[in-house]
Amino acid sequence: MNFRRIACLLAVCMVLLSSICLAEEHMEFVDANGSTGYYVDVDTIAPETVVENDAQRTLWNADVAVVRADLNRRYLYAMRFDPDKRTYQIFHSEVQRYDTKDVLQSSDTVEAPRAYASSSPMNEIVQFIISTASSSSNE
Repeated sequence: MNFRRIACLLAVCMVLLSSICLAEEHMEFVDANGSTGYYVDVDTIAPETVVENDAQRTLWNADVAVVRADLNRRYLYAMRFDPDKRTYQIFHSEVQRYDTKDVLQSSDTVEAPRAYASSSPMNEIVQFIISTASSSSNE
């Protein structure tokens, strides 16, 4: 029981401290679920206009980090989000040891678009991206 408390406390501390460590990359905290934290690099947020069936739509590109404190892992993704279709697509991914930032795995494989639910962290990320882009364009 004591080990579980210590592990949970360590996981919470890593998630909280990760916002300080990720600040150098301009990562901003978006959401958390247990010992998993979700971040967006605000400097990489970029709209992309596409025309589909004679209708213009906006897709959003951004770098996203998922920190799994309980596994000592940080997953970095270059992603494109389609809010209208509620899909995301990964263009590059990297797995790192969280504490040392050593790269354990890297892939440039473009994945097929995947759907996300309105209750998922991906939806929170999309809402954060759109909100951040809107507020920065108003300044």
